[in-house]
Formats: sequence, structure tokens, C-alpha cells
Amino acid sequence: MRMLRTRTFVVAAALAGSALVPVVAAPAAHAGCPTDTYYSVSGKTTRLPFRGVPTFKDGRGGTITVSRNYSGSVSYRVEVGAESEVGAILAKAKISIKASLERTNSTSTTHTYSHKISKGRFGHVRYVSWGKRVTWTKYRDNATCTTTKLASGVISFPSVEEGWYYWETRS
Repeated sequence: MRMLRTRTFVVAAALAGSALVPVVAAPAAHAGCPTDTYYSVSGKTTRLPFRGVPTFKDGRGGTITVSRNYSGSVSYRVEVGAESEVGAILAKAKISIKASLERTNSTSTTHTYSHKISKGRFGHVRYVSWGKRVTWTKYRDNATCTTTKLASGVISFPSVEEGWYYWETRS
């Protein structure tokens, strides 16, 4: 993590006529600090459902078994931030969070899944891509030894890992 730097100004006094006038000197253009633009990213696991695949529900109690022959896809979703940042964020996230992240995951498969439903409950099953919800911030290090926050946001990316997600409810 980079530390935020503060600006340093040199205050001088110059004599103009008979009055004392303060002068603020701007930092030199060649202050010696390297410039750089970079991203900070963090991620947490999320489930991204495939388009066109329903959520299955069965119960009260018993066993739910689903088998689905289908083709479908799931794409990234910009939740907050700029659409123009997707490529750079994906590249950074693939390096630092999870290599299997993708912009889009398409599938064509037959997959059968079975799960016991607790007594008196309803079981739900949905086919998903196990992706990441990526929170990102874009920074610029300036030649004046300061750091500027340029943009930030949240993007959910699918991964090549996919499968059934199961949960239960009372109704």
C-alpha cells in the first residue's frame, strides 16, 4: 500500500516598495518523485447466475435433484465505477486475486445435482459461475510527491469455475 504524501511549500517574504508581501513558491517541476498510475484491488467470492437458467425449488423436506442440458453465459457487471476501466481492472485482478476470472463465461453442459432438503424446508438450486466482486481504486503518484485518487468502483467478474448453488428457506 502506498502512503499518501503531503505538499510542501516554501514561504518567502519579498519587499515590494515599503510593504512586506508573502510569496508562495510552487514546487519545482522536477521535484524528484517518480510519477506512476496504478490500481489497488481487493475481492470477495460472489455467485453470478447464468442467463436463461431458472432457479429450481422443491420441498418441504425430501431431496431435490436437478439435471439441466443447456447453453448459457454470464458476463461481468459494473456495479459502481467506469465501464472504461474494466480491462485494466480485470488484468490486475487476474494477477493479484484469481487467475481464472473472465469478462464472460459461456457454458454448454449437462450437469446433474442432488441435495437432501431439511425437514419442513424448501430447497433451491441455481447454476452459477463462482466469481469475484472486485473493489478497485485507481491512483496517480505525482511529480510533486503527492498521490491523487483518480477513480474507484466495484465490478463483479465471473470465473471459469461453475456449478450448482444450493440454499434453503422456510417458504
